[in-house]
Amino acid sequence: MTRISACTASNGICTSNITYAPIASWSGCVESRPHPYNIEDTAASTSTPATLFVPMFAPDETDNVDSNSRPANNNWHLDVTTSSNNATRQKYMPKYFTPGTKVTSAYGSNAGPNTSCSTTAITPLTDVSVAEGATAVKTAIDAMVDVGATNVPEGMAWGWRTLSSTAPFTEGRPETERGNDKVLIVLTDGANTYYTPTSVTAQTYSGTNWNKGGNDLAGAKAIYSSLGYLAYPNQTKPFGSTYTYGRPLLGTSDKVAKDDYSNANYTKAMNEHFVTLCDNAKAANIVVMTIALDLDSANTTEAAQMAALKTCSSDSRFRTNPTDPSKPAKLFWNSTGATLSDDFKAIGNELSNLRIVS
Repeated sequence: MTRISACTASNGICTSNITYAPIASWSGCVESRPHPYNIEDTAASTSTPATLFVPMFAPDETDNVDSNSRPANNNWHLDVTTSSNNATRQKYMPKYFTPGTKVTSAYGSNAGPNTSCSTTAITPLTDVSVAEGATAVKTAIDAMVDVGATNVPEGMAWGWRTLSSTAPFTEGRPETERGNDKVLIVLTDGANTYYTPTSVTAQTYSGTNWNKGGNDLAGAKAIYSSLGYLAYPNQTKPFGSTYTYGRPLLGTSDKVAKDDYSNANYTKAMNEHFVTLCDNAKAANIVVMTIALDLDSANTTEAAQMAALKTCSSDSRFRTNPTDPSKPAKLFWNSTGATLSDDFKAIGNELSNLRIVS
């Protein structure tokens, strides 16, 4: 990732005498595609821009602080416009072409333009029957850490894409191949979450209010992450659309308010996307297994996530429901840290049986 440190500009566009300087290397994260492509395995195509996987770029947010002296959560470059409108200050592109004392060459993952890019790269389908492959997968598992919010639909969608035979991952066998079962295992230890700027501190800062979240003077209604912002005040709408709300609310039913910018409503919207994604994956003949890890059924939000995971799961081809033998068992496990090893053995048995009949 580079920045233009000097140039001859006209109307905010560099035209000549351009000098480039490094800001950071892209950490490899991409944004969620707009609905419905966020919950589909549709191949990316330049003829349909919404299908493309766009690199994440966390915008520099306004320099101004609110009445509680809270700065924005991701202020990493000096503003170069004197506009009193904070949304204008935040979206003002020429600032990236102007030297600023806050720009350094030290920005890495989850900082500056890479803010919210805190995960490691996906490990593609790997042959674990050979020592090298098994080691690679175990190393990737050991490197996993839980950070940030929980976005089960996005994680599941990328799992599906690794199984696919088409780009961006092409290791999967052709979907038309006979006897080829594709199994997607979804494990989560939390409910879907996305946050308003004032409800979470994404950038540490000095002062007595540092742990009370950042400001939202620009009216974005969310911290920047893979789903982007939730509102677009005074801004051009993505892909030429006329909507005024962000990607989490696209494609949701009337049960999700389009003017409710709260964490609870964001969770509701993500849950709806998850339900449709599960249906889409199973309709594509993906065998879906789900695991709820250490979720509390006494917690309303977590209980709803557990129910959604169970509904999402496919039916077993070999086991019957212990409470109703006339129905197949669901490929869902309600696990704790103590039972997870045994539950994975049960999953292994399910996969072995699946291989035998295939």
